[in-house]
Amino acid sequence: MTEPNEATPESRSGLAGTLKLIAVVAVLLLALLAAGFVLDLVPKEAIAEVATKVVLLAGIGVVTVFLVGALIGRGRR
Repeated sequence: MTEPNEATPESRSGLAGTLKLIAVVAVLLLALLAAGFVLDLVPKEAIAEVATKVVLLAGIGVVTVFLVGALIGRGRR
């Protein structure tokens, strides 16, 4: 019999679940931005500026996740 205080595996998603949620939100925002571009609601200059910032932020995120993972992995040894 399991104890009532034990968390189920679904509720212990942790960092992976958070990163998936952030990725889903980012994809949805990019889809909205692309729809605005297709419908000519957003000018091309604004798209280029936002796309550059999104790529830079994604790069920062990837490097951050890599470094945090390396530090956590180093701490477990």
